[in-house]
Amino acid sequence: MENQNFSFAFIADPQIGMNSPFGLNGPGSDGKRLEYAVKYINENDIDLALFGGDHINEPQSGEQLDVFMECLSNLKVPYYGIPGNHDQLHPNYKESIYFGRNAPNSFSVTHKGVFFLGLNASMLRRDFGEGPQQEEWDFMQNQFKQAPVNCTHRFVVMHWPLFNRHPEEEDTYWNMPNRKQLITFFKDHDVSCVLSGHWQQDIDANWNGVSLITSIGTSMPLQYPEELSFKVITVFEEGWLARRVSVESF
Repeated sequence: MENQNFSFAFIADPQIGMNSPFGLNGPGSDGKRLEYAVKYINENDIDLALFGGDHINEPQSGEQLDVFMECLSNLKVPYYGIPGNHDQLHPNYKESIYFGRNAPNSFSVTHKGVFFLGLNASMLRRDFGEGPQQEEWDFMQNQFKQAPVNCTHRFVVMHWPLFNRHPEEEDTYWNMPNRKQLITFFKDHDVSCVLSGHWQQDIDANWNGVSLITSIGTSMPLQYPEELSFKVITVFEEGWLARRVSVESF
């Protein structure tokens, strides 16, 4: 088995255009905060970057997508990601400009013996109907069938958190209505950790033996004041350590 000691970045909700009072590239903008995150990743010992969705604020804004894609082009490490609800038109998601620009979409990759799977949670929530939901569920099942049997850790990236306060909470816009079905699947397939955004607040939970980490993101807090940041996760054979990197101190 390969040496697993490495770090990766998880960036949730850059949401270019949501919190940019002086323009998309102005001071204190979403773009500048994402630029700082990219600079930090490039200058530190980080192997890859994962993006957790809501990369832009308006699904048909080419200008916002330009800023996001330019930031990605400056990364010196491989990157992967999944779309959030703000990246996709509803319900005609296939017409979203996001998918015409090779922006990060569902993915499956193994790095140094660790398996990563990125899922389109909007599909899994059935936001686009039964067909797309089944399509993404089939993708998830097939990718786990192909995952290396000897991988020590399995990380899932999806925009929506399974829940925000407790598993029995009301089904809302903020969580996954089919969370019990998903957690059973994740547990049965030895998922170590699920990384998510959307709620735009830090959450650290464990449900049925699966770690659930939700990140505030780099755009703005929605629930209560909290430092805008992204996660750097260092993986080792026996586990991992997640820490914040602020994007407010540059």
